[in-house]
Amino acid sequence: MTPNDTSSPEERDRLIAEALAHAEARDLSYRPPSEGPTRQWKGLVASILLMAGAALLVAPPTWLRGEPVPDVPASAKALGARMMLVLQAQEIEAYRQRYQRLPDSLDELGVVMPGVRFVRSNDRVYQLVAYGPDGRAVVYESTRPAPELTEQASDFMEGIDRS
Repeated sequence: MTPNDTSSPEERDRLIAEALAHAEARDLSYRPPSEGPTRQWKGLVASILLMAGAALLVAPPTWLRGEPVPDVPASAKALGARMMLVLQAQEIEAYRQRYQRLPDSLDELGVVMPGVRFVRSNDRVYQLVAYGPDGRAVVYESTRPAPELTEQASDFMEGIDRS
């Protein structure tokens, strides 16, 4: 049929009936699946998995928890604070040799130790301050580093070289 052809009322009714039948057949093919036993099993399995996950979250078994982290002794923490000062001082001295001046702040260095404060007195003298586990300040002075700091640093570095 072309658009210029005229049709009879019977022909139009037949075409409309065919179009409606075709639309109804397509609607039937796209109908959502009915609730059957498969859908019920999915809900049951999902509920069981959710409850098992919640139980593991609330009370995990020992094999899942792992071993507790050992406590670090205060002497090791104090030694760590002193070693941070010595290592930071070495970074500052390397900076001084490279640029022929002290840094304005620790941010100019490549490595900044956490918890270390830099106090610059003048163009040549500085102090580094860190706090030990007991809350007392440990001070490194560039003009006269504490002998125990340098001795412990050399002992520490020898221990690293041996391993």
